Amino acid sequence: RVPFFKISSGDINNFQLIEHIVKKNKPVILSTGRSNLKEVSKTVLFLKKIKCKNYTLLHCVSEYPAKHKGLNLYAIKLLKRKFKCKVGYSDHTLPGNMSNLETAALLGAVVIEKHFSHDKTLPGNDHYHAMDKFDLLEFRKKMRGTQKIVGLREKQSLPSEQIARENARRSLVAVSRVERGSVIQKDHLTWKRPAHGISPKEIEQVLGMKACKEILEDEVLQWNALIHT
Repeated sequence: RVPFFKISSGDINNFQLIEHIVKKNKPVILSTGRSNLKEVSKTVLFLKKIKCKNYTLLHCVSEYPAKHKGLNLYAIKLLKRKFKCKVGYSDHTLPGNMSNLETAALLGAVVIEKHFSHDKTLPGNDHYHAMDKFDLLEFRKKMRGTQKIVGLREKQSLPSEQIARENARRSLVAVSRVERGSVIQKDHLTWKRPAHGISPKEIEQVLGMKACKEILEDEVLQWNALIHT
């Protein structure tokens, strides 16, 4: 049993075939080569009409071999934004450094389709632009390296940044000597590096507190030097 069905771009408007495949209740991968956006839209509407819930569109340039300068990989993002579905990329370029496959993944392709051959010298229209096992190993190595560079799909402060974070950010600092018992006012404070004390973002909480000890000029403020009035 196959886990999914792949429909070639030549059948993107073959609604009878598409419906026959969808009735098998397996995921569908549909290539969009040779198609414009209007044609893709009609097929997606048909997929929705026949209640196909699990489909992936592949951006594809049906040229053999496809040239890098005409790959239009931004269409991956367009398809994803327009149809709110999973999107991949079907590639027909000659294997080289395969940076186009990495770029497709970075643009959101969740499926990469590439012809595979055990011998690229065999006759026919598919072997010469296919991957072989050496290309696949190289792509896997490069993609893993790229994934390490790209990292997580979120913004966070990394452990490796902690020292720079503390040294580059600032703390509240006394502009001049503050006597014990004085109420902290704005003109008592400035902010300087490093971030070893109270953060400037806490200034509103600090204002109006009392110094429970003498704070020297240019001293970094600490919470244990302050009490609420």
